[in-house]
Amino acid sequence: MKVKVEDIGPIQKRLSVEIPADVVSREFDSAYNELKRGANIKGFRKGKAPRSILERHYGPQVGNEVLEKLIKQSLPDALKEANVDLVLDPQLDSISPLKTAEAFSYSALLDIWPEFEVPKYKGIELEEPLVEVSEEEIQEQLEALRRHFATVENVEEDRPVKKGDLAVIDYVGEIGGEPVDGIAEENYYLEVGAGYFNSAFEEQMSGMTRGSERYIEVSYPEDALNEKVAGNTVRYKVILKAIKKRMPPELNDDFARQVGADINNVEELRNRMRRQLETDKQEAAKSSLRQQFLEQLREQVDFPVPDRMVDAKLTQMVDNVIGHLQERGVDLERAGMSEDRLRLKMREEAVAQVKTEMILDKIAEIENIGVDHDQVSEYAKYAESQSQRLGMDKQQLHSAMIQNVLPKLRAKKTMDFLLKQAVVKPASQEVE
Repeated sequence: MKVKVEDIGPIQKRLSVEIPADVVSREFDSAYNELKRGANIKGFRKGKAPRSILERHYGPQVGNEVLEKLIKQSLPDALKEANVDLVLDPQLDSISPLKTAEAFSYSALLDIWPEFEVPKYKGIELEEPLVEVSEEEIQEQLEALRRHFATVENVEEDRPVKKGDLAVIDYVGEIGGEPVDGIAEENYYLEVGAGYFNSAFEEQMSGMTRGSERYIEVSYPEDALNEKVAGNTVRYKVILKAIKKRMPPELNDDFARQVGADINNVEELRNRMRRQLETDKQEAAKSSLRQQFLEQLREQVDFPVPDRMVDAKLTQMVDNVIGHLQERGVDLERAGMSEDRLRLKMREEAVAQVKTEMILDKIAEIENIGVDHDQVSEYAKYAESQSQRLGMDKQQLHSAMIQNVLPKLRAKKTMDFLLKQAVVKPASQEVE
C-alpha cells in the first residue's frame, strides 16, 4: 500500500492511498466465493453458478462491498503512517474506478488540530456584575404579568390607532410594483409600537382608523435575514380591519391568587417577583463571568478552525432558532428568514464558539480534566433506558452520547476549574 500526504492548508491535508492490484483481486475473489455459496440463480444448482454469471447479476453490489471493505481496512493503517492529529473523522475526497486485478486508489481530506500556544488562563481578572433588584424592576415584572393575563376587547369608539393597540390588518408587500411571495397576511395581529413586526412600519400606521387603507414603505438593509426584501424598499398595502386593546386585571389580592395557588396577596406576589429577579440576575452574573473569561482567552490567541466544525456548529445554532420558532407555531419562511442569510449572520459567533471549545479542550488536556467514571456510567444507563423508549439502537445512542454529551460535560468541568483560578472583583457602583 502506498500512502502520500500533502498539505492543502494550515489545518487540512489530503491523504492519498493506493492499494495494490493483488489485494484488490483477493478481495473480489473472496466476495464472489462468499456470494457463490448462497446465491440462487435460475438454471444453476446452489453454489454452482460460474463467476461470470455472478458478475452479471451482482456486479455493482459486489463492487460496492469490496470498495467499502478496501477503504475500511486500509484507512486506519494509512492514518497511522500519516501520523496526524485529527480533529474530525476523515472525509472521502475521491476514488478511482474499481476493477478486479487493477490497483485501486482513493483520497481523503484530513482536518487536523491547529497549532497554537495555549493562552494564559490563571489569574485572569474578571468583574462580577452587581446583583440588585430595584422596585422599578419589580413593578415592570408585575405589569408584564398583568399584560399576560389581560383580556382583549374591541375598541368601539371611532378613533385612530395608537401605541399599545392590537391592530388587526391585512397587508400585501410589493417591490417595483410586483407582489413578493410570502409577504402577505390576512387578519394579522400587530401590537403597534412594540417593534415586533417592524418599527418603521408601525410608526407609519399612526393615524389610521378602522376600515382605512394606506400604503406604507419600508427600506430594508442589505444584510436583512429575509433575502426577498434585503436591499429593497417594500411598498405595503395595508387595510386596518379592527382595533383591539388589552384589558389587564387590577393588581390586587384576587389577581395575586390567580397567578399562583400558593400566593395569597399582592405583597407575596411582589416577594415572588423579587426572588425570581434575584435568581435570574445571579444566573446572568455567572454567565457574564464565563463570557468575560472566554473573551479574554480568545483575545490572547488566534488560529484557523476547520470549516466542517464551523458548519456543524452553524447547523446546531440554526436548528435552535428553528426550534424556538416552531414553539411559536411558525417556520423560517413565515418568520421572514432565509437559512443561508441566517448562517452568514451567525458565522462569526460559530467560529468564536469552535475556537473556545478547542482552547478549553487543550486546557483540559494540560490539567488532566476528564469526566468522572460515575458520570459516564450514569449517562450510559440513561442511554440504555432511552434507546427502548425512542426505538433507537442502544449502541447508536451511546455513540451519540459520547460524541455530544461527554465533551460538553468535560468543557463545563474545565470552565468551573478556570473560574476558580480567576481573580473576581465586584463591579464598582456608580456614584449618584
